[in-house]
Amino acid sequence: MNLMRYLLFLGLLMPCGTLLAQPGTDEQLAAQYFQQGDFEKAILYYEQLYKRQPNDYYYEQLFKSYVGISDLASAEKLVREQMKKRGDDPRFTIDLGSLYRMAGQQDKANKEFEKALKAMRPDANSVRQTANHFTRVNEADMALQAYERGQKLLRDGQQFHYEIANIHAMKGDVPKMVSAYMDLIGNNPAYLQSVQNSLTRYMDLGIPDGRSEILRTELLRRIQRDPQNIVYPELLIWMYIQQKDLNSAFVQSRALDKRLDEGGTRMMDLAAIALANDDHTTAFKCYDYVLALGRNDANYIRARIGSVQTRFDQLTAQHDPAMADLLDLDQRSANTLSELGINKGTIELLRDRAHLKAFHLDQAPQAIALLEEGLATPALDNKTKAQLKLDLGDIHMLTGAIWEASLLFSQVDLDMKYDLLGHEARLRNAKVSFYAGDFLWAQSQLDVLKSSTSKLIANDAMELSLRITDNLGVDSNSVPLSLFARAELLRIRTRYDEALVVLDSLNAEFPMHTIGDDVLYERYRIAMARGRYTEAAGHLEKLLEQYPLDILVDNALLDLGKLYEEQLKDPEKAKACYERLLFEQTGSIFVPEARERFRKLRGDGQGNPTESEKFFHQGHP
Repeated sequence: MNLMRYLLFLGLLMPCGTLLAQPGTDEQLAAQYFQQGDFEKAILYYEQLYKRQPNDYYYEQLFKSYVGISDLASAEKLVREQMKKRGDDPRFTIDLGSLYRMAGQQDKANKEFEKALKAMRPDANSVRQTANHFTRVNEADMALQAYERGQKLLRDGQQFHYEIANIHAMKGDVPKMVSAYMDLIGNNPAYLQSVQNSLTRYMDLGIPDGRSEILRTELLRRIQRDPQNIVYPELLIWMYIQQKDLNSAFVQSRALDKRLDEGGTRMMDLAAIALANDDHTTAFKCYDYVLALGRNDANYIRARIGSVQTRFDQLTAQHDPAMADLLDLDQRSANTLSELGINKGTIELLRDRAHLKAFHLDQAPQAIALLEEGLATPALDNKTKAQLKLDLGDIHMLTGAIWEASLLFSQVDLDMKYDLLGHEARLRNAKVSFYAGDFLWAQSQLDVLKSSTSKLIANDAMELSLRITDNLGVDSNSVPLSLFARAELLRIRTRYDEALVVLDSLNAEFPMHTIGDDVLYERYRIAMARGRYTEAAGHLEKLLEQYPLDILVDNALLDLGKLYEEQLKDPEKAKACYERLLFEQTGSIFVPEARERFRKLRGDGQGNPTESEKFFHQGHP
């Protein structure tokens, strides 16, 4: 019986508990009406909330709601009630002044604003509090006055440069904003990163215009006026890098490196930035500067290697580099490896030289010997060994020794089972089976790779698996797929004419076969390898026209967009390709890259700009 009474008692309490559990309902409704701009309904709730708990938040919301319906009398009454309770708080004096301003009584408004300024105490918090309240009611000029008076009030010399600069930014006054930021870092270099962030927020330094010229001119003036302060050349170098004017960045960096006796460290950093922007000329200048220092230290060794690797990147990016240049690069690589020895630090250089010999100088046996020498290097980590074996397997593929390649890929797959290198090795091994005509075995390997943590590997596995499924045929006629596999292997071995002959025969023998889209994409790859960009675009356009539902459509759209953007210099057609990919291929892994490229071509900024940022980005001085 006692148990029954206890349960009945709990049951009676539950409705009360439910009611008591909803204290935030009024606040939620008030906030909802406020956000919708229905201030009259918001007032009904905020008046009750403020009456129960007269805190700053409810005051602020109620004040804004009154202003929202132009009920300035109620807003003034609210303000004066607070002034009686907390007369020393500048918030209410400033709010009263803002109400007078809204009512067109500017003289009264100025008197209240002056009261707030005079009430400031000689401490930084009081000054900031007053200035922030002025900013809150859109009185930027009064906020500036607060900081300027604060500078005179404080005895510790605090200047409020950062706050003043931000207010000038809000007003769109670029020269005064820049000057204030320069004053700030001149007095306190620790603010350099904050100033860089602010300049990036308020100015698009990637676009040379009057605003960036104001910054450059002011920096040069400061450097001349205060040559001992290195923060100004530091900021100037940063600005040049943002503008991708890396040659000017080099000139300033070289001067600073000499002045501070940094031994080339700064120049090595700039070389890395130059390489990331495909500016090989500036990278070479940086490396040559470090090498000219003649120091046998880490920077010297990195510069020796970097210079050769930069030349490798520069030449191998060309579709038809001069043989004399390739031979010269091979000799430079040999000399550098001879001087520095083959070790962990030079193994990447060795890999580059092997690639050069195999794929550009037709010296596959020498390339294989180099990689085997690299594998014999003591103290190599497993990952580096795996990369060398993958390179070795690729060269065996190049020579047609596909089973030698398969053996190496299998070793990497076993040794690096849970690493992405292992997944890459399994993918390459599946391709070996594909080229050998063992399609079912290749597909069994590819099915495992579809769940790879690497989206690119998973996507490549999915594409090859579907190619086998779609083109093997219900009658298991593997001839068309075998011909295609032979053509692709010939293309990998850079035997382009032979590959095209095989593709032509495939089209002639099987003109209506489903593999036609893959044939067009293979022709595109060959044309790209030869630098025939208009022809390459034609193959992709034909693929999109004839096979609009195929799995290769997203690849074709991205590749065609990049072709128009980078090689054919037709940004409008590039945008059309990216836009089509975004709307028609929403599940593609290429969507993020297409979106970024589309926004860049359209001229979008980063993120959602504030009103002041919009002002700056519209090109106002």
